Amino acid sequence: MAQISSVQESSQFRALLTEAVNSNVEIITAFGSVTGEVVQRGSVIKIPLNYVVLKQSESNFVYVPLASIDAVILLNEDGDLQ
Repeated sequence: MAQISSVQESSQFRALLTEAVNSNVEIITAFGSVTGEVVQRGSVIKIPLNYVVLKQSESNFVYVPLASIDAVILLNEDGDLQ
């Protein structure tokens, strides 16, 4: 049953992050949080559907598995909550 819940949550996070392409977000996982701009799928390299890529700088990208995401926070340009 927990696995089904995880799949549903992953698809909800995928939908939210798809809408947030080119926006700044903070992603919370059990291992900590990471902040960056959501990169469109495939704009850097081919990315599996179960990952999201955050651009932290021009040459620094973070790949986060959707299944490990606990929360997504949308940020405005100044890093404040939207």
